[in-house]
Formats: sequence, structure tokens, C-alpha cells
Amino acid sequence: MARPAGYCVNLYSFFDVGAVQRIYLCNLTPEEYVATEAHRQVRPEEICPICGECDCLQSHGTYDRGITQKTGLVDSMCVARFLCVETGRTVSYLPSFALSYRLVQAATFEAFLEGRLDRRDVQRWTELLRQYSRQMGVFGAELLRVVGGGFGRAPPASSSLWPYLKEACGSVAAATRRLVTQFNITLFARYQCHQPATAT
Repeated sequence: MARPAGYCVNLYSFFDVGAVQRIYLCNLTPEEYVATEAHRQVRPEEICPICGECDCLQSHGTYDRGITQKTGLVDSMCVARFLCVETGRTVSYLPSFALSYRLVQAATFEAFLEGRLDRRDVQRWTELLRQYSRQMGVFGAELLRVVGGGFGRAPPASSSLWPYLKEACGSVAAATRRLVTQFNITLFARYQCHQPATAT
């Protein structure tokens, strides 16, 4: 159910030490994902990203987190989790329209970066989007250091980060997915859940 713009939904309603987060390509909008219960269709990777073994990930329910819609309203969506039976740790699969630890969806943040300030969703979340942009700017130098030439020749300053990522990846969602998958990093920070996992 959609919530008013001021309604707060916890981004994560659980705390799972040692959990791993993967971002998978999802061509649905947040509204379509929620309406079709698309989390039920998520299938884990054949090779476990935690222990490296085959076929050891078992369904382990879901957790709820908030996500904005195109209108800017907030909805609650389920994220699929799987348990590595070898280590007892979990892997969650976040659809690519969502940003890790961020309420506003990737497409809205991209619209803000592109200057499309007349959009309803951008207007509802302008202050939060400004925070996102500042966080990306502060973290930009570290991001460029980590990525190096992985996306082509890097810009001379982190202030040119979005045009660089747009040219290399095409969208905020695609850039986020590539950054997490290839470099274990996001637009805003480095999170433990994206780091290479080792069996314990």
C-alpha cells in the first residue's frame, strides 16, 4: 500500500550480522515489483557468494524495506533472502531499481541529477535528494580511486562524477549495480554487506 510522502518505513526491519547483499537486474518498476510480488520469483545464484559452493542457498524468507514510487509516495516491498547452509549466513537480492540503504529509488535520484526538478517525485524528496548528491560528492574521490580506469578514463574531479558514470553505464541503477558487482562499492559509501565474503 502506498504511503504519504511523510510516512517513514524502515529501510531494513532486521539486523543480520555477516549478511551479504547482491543487486540483481530487475526491469520492473517498484510499483510492478510490489503488485506482482516479484520477490517470490527471485532465484539465488548457483554458486554461493559466501562459501563458493554449489546449490547451498536455501530460501530464508524476506525482509521489508521502504521504496519510493514514481509519484513520490512510499511503499513497503519485500526483499528475498537465502540462507547459506554451509555457513549459516544470509544473502539478500535487492532489485536494481533500489539503492542500498536509501529510501528514494534510483530513477528519482537520476532525475534529480539531470535537473528534472519539475517531476512530482523529485519535488517530494528534494531535500533528501540533495543529501544524496552531497554524499555522492564527498565520496566521489574515493569511488574514482577504487574504480580507476574500470569505466574508462576518469574525470579530473569528483564534481564530474555523474556525467562520467552516465556515459559509462547509462543510468544510476546500472552504475550502482556495476559498482557493487565489480568493485564492492556504491555511489555513497562502502558497505560491509558488499565486500567479498569468506566462509567462517
